[in-house]
Amino acid sequence: MSTILNVLIGVLAVGAAVFLNYPAPPQSPIVYQWQSPGKFMQYKEKNIFYKDELGNGTGTVLCLHGFPTSSFDWYKLWPALKRKFGRVVALDFLGLGFSDKPRFHKYSIFEQASIVEELLQTLQTNKVHILAHDYGDTVAQELIARHLDAAEEKKNYVNVMSLCLLNGGIFPAKHHPRLMQRILVLPLVGTILSKFINYYVFRNALGEVFGPETWPTTAEFRDFWGIIRHNDGYRVLGSLLSYLEERKTNEERWVGGLQKTVLPVHVIYGPADPVNPPEFIEYYRAVIPKPSMTVLPENIGHYPQLEAPEATADAYISFLETISS
Repeated sequence: MSTILNVLIGVLAVGAAVFLNYPAPPQSPIVYQWQSPGKFMQYKEKNIFYKDELGNGTGTVLCLHGFPTSSFDWYKLWPALKRKFGRVVALDFLGLGFSDKPRFHKYSIFEQASIVEELLQTLQTNKVHILAHDYGDTVAQELIARHLDAAEEKKNYVNVMSLCLLNGGIFPAKHHPRLMQRILVLPLVGTILSKFINYYVFRNALGEVFGPETWPTTAEFRDFWGIIRHNDGYRVLGSLLSYLEERKTNEERWVGGLQKTVLPVHVIYGPADPVNPPEFIEYYRAVIPKPSMTVLPENIGHYPQLEAPEATADAYISFLETISS
């Protein structure tokens, strides 16, 4: 009996070792095309990946992506943004995408906002439109709060021209984290379990937030997973999820910022979103003064820029035209 048990333990140990060291999937041509023109900025000895491309229009747009994905989320919207703007910028937040993913790091929305500020200084641009999604919405809220702080103190700050938010947990009371998020955020338990996430677990967890008719293709899922696996990023997902508690702790600052700002703010919302279900619509309209919102068709979920890129681009450009006219 002891021999069988020893063999079983040995097999499980080998299986776990193979699983934990299984290589990331090869990079697809479309991801390579996205990554290869990108650059890296140093922030406190950490490498931050970003893209900075010229367009055919005017002004600069800064794109802030969501969790657990990356700036690659914008690839379907990128051509439309380059037609509208003269400069299109996107970054991968620390811990995500092609940026460094330090383990045992205390990830914070405040730090991510400081990284954005550093990037804009590096690019020598101080006048931007912000287009954000999910996790990026919260980073944008902190940037707006800093904008207000600077105005009160009569200090110079990033000249934000407008803010457009795609589906995100901007209101903690109306945000419903998925089961996988609630598990990964648990101390110790999340750290251990994050090591055992594989492609199939990831695909099912991420797929939950898409509309029933707009699921990514197998190739798209593998691209998302490959980027998460870059630099063993799946091992820090639990640490990054500290932003869920940060949202609650800083609700007055971040929601208050949206209520107080005089900047043009617009929301593009996909209603088939279990993370931010349709109750979000009326809450937003009740809480935010002069609310501006585009509600997409009912089959569009948490990732409008991937599920309905043309409708999202049209809605965004229409918003920009209203503030420039």
